[in-house]
Formats: sequence, C-alpha cells, structure tokens
Amino acid sequence: MYLFTSEVVSAGHPDKCADIIADTIVDILLKNDKNSRVASEVFVAGNKVVIGGEVKSNHKLSKADYDNLVKDVLKNIGYNGAGHFNKEQCLHPDEVDVMVFLNEQSPDINQGVDQEDGETGAGDQGIMFGFASCEAEEYMPAAISYARMLCDKVYAYAKANPHELGVDIKTQVTIDYGTKANFENCKPQSIHTIVVSAPCVESMKI
Repeated sequence: MYLFTSEVVSAGHPDKCADIIADTIVDILLKNDKNSRVASEVFVAGNKVVIGGEVKSNHKLSKADYDNLVKDVLKNIGYNGAGHFNKEQCLHPDEVDVMVFLNEQSPDINQGVDQEDGETGAGDQGIMFGFASCEAEEYMPAAISYARMLCDKVYAYAKANPHELGVDIKTQVTIDYGTKANFENCKPQSIHTIVVSAPCVESMKI
C-alpha cells in the first residue's frame, strides 16, 4: 500500500471566497485603469471580511464600493440567504462586516517598477514549479483530478438545492498506488478513501 491524498475546496470555502474577492478587486481596477497595480489580500473569518494590501490606480474605490463588491461576490458564490442555515453556520452577505486596509503602493516599489528607459522592473518575486501527469485527462495527478470533479458536482448540487446543502464544501480523495515505484511512474491502482465535507440539513437524504 502506498497512499497519496489531495483535497479541493469549493467557491464557498472561506479561503476560496477570499481568493474570489481579491480577484474581483483586481478585475475592477484593471477594467477602469489598465495600468493599475494591485496586490490585494483578503481574509474571511466568521462574518468579517478584511481587505488589505497595496494599490496604485487612477480608479478609486470607496468603502461603499468594497461593501457592495463583497456582497455581490458572496451572493454569486451561493450565499444568497435562500438556504436553511443560520448566521453561525454560513455567511450572510447583508450582514458581513467589511474592513478595508488598502494602502498606496510603496514609492520604493513603484520606482523599481517604473523605469526611465521604458522598461518594467520587477515589483515582486516568486518561484513556482509543477509538472504534467499522465494519470488523468487533465494531465494532473489522479487524486486532485477526482477531488476537483467531485467537488464541482457537490457544489453544483448545493447551489441548485440550498434548502438541503451549503456551499462551503471540501472533498478529499486518497489514491493507493500499491508501491512507491507505481507512484513515481504515475500508475494509480485504486481509490482508497473519499471524504466529502459540507453543511447539510439533518433531514437530507444521502
């Protein structure tokens, strides 16, 4: 037995809600000022949404704009009040407390990015790595592919049936490769375990 596990969260998971809110801020600023530079960081906990980071843009957003942005994003995700979950069990967009701590981009960073010769310097650095796998059609490892497929199905059901299931979903799939050699050669043998976590009403039939 040689096990490997991956997990996926839906758009309704607080971490993913934060990602989508941050992405939406970037989209709006770039749509109105293509030269905007945005480093938005969002934290979601309970009914609090904290927006921080640095921005350099000619398009300014007011506190009311951020409030409405967050509310619209959460409603689109599926937190629309149509479900049977109370405020302790899920987000309620109309009662979310949005706190904004966005600052103007540091002059030092701006100076490094905007150069006199017209070139664009680096405003940040990052290292990423990855690889293609032959385990699934998406060229991703089997565990993450199956977890994503399952999460998407459960999330779609939750959005269509808010009276039964909430949208804060996490799926986890464990693959048994049998041996380390099979793992290294992308040869999964079987699915060992599937875990689905989601808020549901007690009367829901599984």
